[in-house]
Amino acid sequence: MSARVILGAALTAVGVAVVAGVSLGSASSVGSIDSLRLVADDGQRWKIDGEVDTAKARLQSVPGHNAFWFAWSAFHPGSEVWGDGPIPTAAVRADLEGKCTVPCEEIFQGCSGRDCIPPLDSPKMVEADGASYLRDFDMILGVRTAEGPRAYPHNILWWHEIVNEKVAGQAYAITFCPLTGSGLKFDRSAFVRGKTVRLGVSGLLYNSNLVMWDRETESLWSQMRLEAVAGPEMKAASPLRGVLEMTWKAWKTLHPNTLVVSPNTGYARDYRRYPYQDYRTNHSNTFRGTNPKPDARFKNKDQVFGVVVNGRAKAYVWNSVHVKLGDSGIIEDEIADVPILIVYHRPSHFFHAFDRRIAGKTRSFSLD
Repeated sequence: MSARVILGAALTAVGVAVVAGVSLGSASSVGSIDSLRLVADDGQRWKIDGEVDTAKARLQSVPGHNAFWFAWSAFHPGSEVWGDGPIPTAAVRADLEGKCTVPCEEIFQGCSGRDCIPPLDSPKMVEADGASYLRDFDMILGVRTAEGPRAYPHNILWWHEIVNEKVAGQAYAITFCPLTGSGLKFDRSAFVRGKTVRLGVSGLLYNSNLVMWDRETESLWSQMRLEAVAGPEMKAASPLRGVLEMTWKAWKTLHPNTLVVSPNTGYARDYRRYPYQDYRTNHSNTFRGTNPKPDARFKNKDQVFGVVVNGRAKAYVWNSVHVKLGDSGIIEDEIADVPILIVYHRPSHFFHAFDRRIAGKTRSFSLD
C-alpha cells in the first residue's frame, strides 16, 4: 500500500504548490501545536497528540521513536524507508557459542561498570513553573498517566539515561541513549514473567547504543534491538510502549498541568549543559563503528522517526518528510497490515504514530 500524504488546512489556506502529487505550503503558515486538530472521516476530532477533542477516546499510539540515521540503519537492515528504497539487507550473526544474540565481542565497555551512569528511581517531580533549568526548545519525553501528564527531559536523561517509575500502578521505564539519539518507553512489568524489573545502565554498548541490565535476572537488554542480547532472558522481546517526544514548550502548552522531573536528583549535575560537545551535529563521530556499517544515503546524525510493527520496521527521515510536507502534516501508511497515521509538526520537533483503526474500522484523516 502506498502512503497518502496530507497537509493541514492552515497551509492550504494561504495557497500551495503541488509537486509530484503532494501539496506543499510555506512554513510561516503552520499553526501552533495546540491549535491543530486531527479529524477522522466520521467527524471525530483529536488534538495533535491524540488527546480527545470531540472524539470519544484517545487515539491509540503505535510505538515508535526518534534516532540518528546511522543507528537506525545499523539496527534495521532490510527495512523500508519512506519515500526511498529499503536499507540494504545485512545479516547479524549470533555469538558462535550461543552466549549472545549478536557477536559478544561487539558488545563493548562504554563506561566503568554497572550503573556507572546512575539511573533515577521515582525521581522528585515539580510543576512546570518549577523547572527553571528547562528552556522552551529543550526536548522531553512525555507520558500520560492516570495521575496526569509527566515530562522526562533530555537534559536529565543525558546524565542518567534511565528513569524507573511506578505511577498509579503502572511500572514503566523511560530510557534515552545520547549516542544514538533514541528515547524509548518500556513496560517494566512485562520484561520477565511474574516480575517487575528495575532497569540500570550496564556500562556496555552495542552499535554505540545503550545496553540496559535488569537487577532481577541480570540479563542484558539492547535498547534499540528491542531484546535481551545476553543472560537468562536472552532472545526475549523488550516490551516497548508509546511515548510522546517534543519540545518542552509544546508539551507544557498541550499539558499545562504537567509534572516534570526536578533538577534536585541527589546528584551534582549541570542539567542545562549537554555533556557530549558537538556529538549531535558531528556526522563523522559515531563513538564506535557499527556492524553493519551505516547506510550512506543520509548523513549519520540525520534525524529519523522509526516505527516497528509486528517485527516490520519503517523509517521516516525528518529531512525527507520536510521536503514533502513542509513544517506540518500527516502521512497515512500501512506497516505489517496495520494502518497507521504519522503526525508531524516540525516547529515542535514532534513526530508520532497512531493506529487508524477506531472501533474496528480504518479511518482516513485530515489535519485541520
